[in-house]
Amino acid sequence: MNWKEISVLTGEICVEAIADIFNKLGSGGVIIEDPQAAGRYDKKDIWFADSVAPDVLDYKFVIVKAYFPEDTNILDELKSHLESVQQTFNMTCKVIINEVKNEDWEESWKEYYHTFKIGRLVIKPSWEDYQLQASEVLIEIDPGMAFGTGIHASTRFCLKFIDQYIKGGEKIIDAGCGSGILSIGAARLGAARITAMDVDDVAVKIARENIKLNQLENIIEVRTGDITEKIEHLQADIILANITADIINLLIPGAAKVLAPGGYFFGSGIIDSCWPGVKKQLEENGFEIERILKDTDWIGVAARKI
Repeated sequence: MNWKEISVLTGEICVEAIADIFNKLGSGGVIIEDPQAAGRYDKKDIWFADSVAPDVLDYKFVIVKAYFPEDTNILDELKSHLESVQQTFNMTCKVIINEVKNEDWEESWKEYYHTFKIGRLVIKPSWEDYQLQASEVLIEIDPGMAFGTGIHASTRFCLKFIDQYIKGGEKIIDAGCGSGILSIGAARLGAARITAMDVDDVAVKIARENIKLNQLENIIEVRTGDITEKIEHLQADIILANITADIINLLIPGAAKVLAPGGYFFGSGIIDSCWPGVKKQLEENGFEIERILKDTDWIGVAARKI
């Protein structure tokens, strides 16, 4: 299958709204890229939603990206939604549309995605060789079209929390598992049982492939579904939530019911402007904030259930 890659360049304040639009249009998940990544886009590839069309963006912006089957026809509906976002936030939304073949996607990853290390965790694509040291723990990952390579700050935050807090034997929920990278890292560090869930069928497929690649099928179960609706029926000592702030806020009350005192909630994918709302939600649901990580305008939080 070939894919339609739709990217929206916009101000940080619009990220949650655009992620929600993509989800409602059927993408099931989004990729949020750091502002520095935008430099590779050529102006000739960009059109504007009608209400605002300046020559350049004069504020810091991010890229919200989603993938749809190539025969999907959502452009008119997307444009209508983006015009509403522009009027609400007084921000420009630029859109880039690319056709992506599976084989092109796979080859493009090989050009720039290389082995790197976070704490004890070594994240390695399958096409590279690496000599593992005694203290290191290997995650072998082929991200495909699922969010979660470890490159983005939000994923790195959660990998750092996993490395710090997992001691062995935990039951874990991976909310919005993407490529499965966090579940694999947790299993490698000794977690006993992991339930990973994503609304995106593509992410679920890729996560299962990566879990098989790491031979962890007996520890990690991947399900399709909306974690905000299912969480209260699950059990966990730790919940991983590398998603968006609005989904994290929906998830926190259920997480508070699932986690016993002393259990941990790791939240990431939070734009700093959304952090006060997430912080308030955590505190109102009985969490104590233990650690905050920041990188540019992104925030990750480790919170303990009191």
